[in-house]
Amino acid sequence: MNWSFPLGRVFGIRLRMHWMMLLMIAVYLIQGATRSGWLGLGWMSVTMAILLFSILVHELAHCGMAIRLGGSAEKILFWPLGGLSFIEHSSRPWDIIKVSGIGPLSSLLLSACCFAALPFLKVTWQWSFLLPFDDWWPGGFGMLEVFILHAGRLNLLLAFFNLCVPAYPLDGGKVLFGFLSLRYGRLRAAQATAWIALPIGVAIAVLALAQGEILLAFIGVSVIYEAMQLRTLICQGELDSHPAFGPSAPAYEYMPDRERPARKGWLARWREGRARKAAAREAVREEALRVDVDAVLDKVSREGIGSLSPQEKNILDEASRRRRGG
Repeated sequence: MNWSFPLGRVFGIRLRMHWMMLLMIAVYLIQGATRSGWLGLGWMSVTMAILLFSILVHELAHCGMAIRLGGSAEKILFWPLGGLSFIEHSSRPWDIIKVSGIGPLSSLLLSACCFAALPFLKVTWQWSFLLPFDDWWPGGFGMLEVFILHAGRLNLLLAFFNLCVPAYPLDGGKVLFGFLSLRYGRLRAAQATAWIALPIGVAIAVLALAQGEILLAFIGVSVIYEAMQLRTLICQGELDSHPAFGPSAPAYEYMPDRERPARKGWLARWREGRARKAAAREAVREEALRVDVDAVLDKVSREGIGSLSPQEKNILDEASRRRRGG
């Protein structure tokens, strides 16, 4: 945390900001001032304030869910990727899904509250409000209306980008890893997560550079770096050392990392079925023969072996042959 400075505490959780985040905010403020003077600087300041508040709500949701599941939350770091919660929990697949998914859901809820407030401010609802590339400063809007519209759109973007982009370290990548762990185990889930994240990171970085978006470009580069680091740890057999993909709690192992048995074909299953039925028929014949042998031996003990009929002698011969394996 040498590259960050303290901001205070919220609900006992320490807040810190990375110097790179402060630099990024300064760049956006300068851009706003350059484009529209003092008015642009003011609106960009409002946008940055909304962004920081939205990130805080998002990360507090992660922390709250981790604590609810029996874990702990130490601090929240504001950095160019948005927010980073330093939390601990059991790392079970369903816990990963819950802790990672609650952040985007909280952003979605905050966005819904902002949009729901617009009609109460005498604003006629338009579905274009939900479009992130539509005009962010509609004509006829007062300062408060624009402020709420910005909050709604920023949180909507934060929710869908985090949840719908399945690339670690975004929340969508963590949720994907959780679901994959349920079916394939931790190791194979981590391998798939790394392979999926790498091309997504490249696409985000290229798109951001083409659009001149600093924040988006940093996110793309970070996704690429995390994917490469994860692949390196997997190749070295050191996945357990990764803070997010380490082993589950000792008391719980949802699915061990083992090779899944290959699914048998229809012919193999048909042959196994026939073998089971044949074994069942043979067991029935063995039991019937045993009953017949017992009856013949009882007769021999009472009347002697000379009293046996040819059929009874055949029963003894059959039993003797089966015992010899003939």
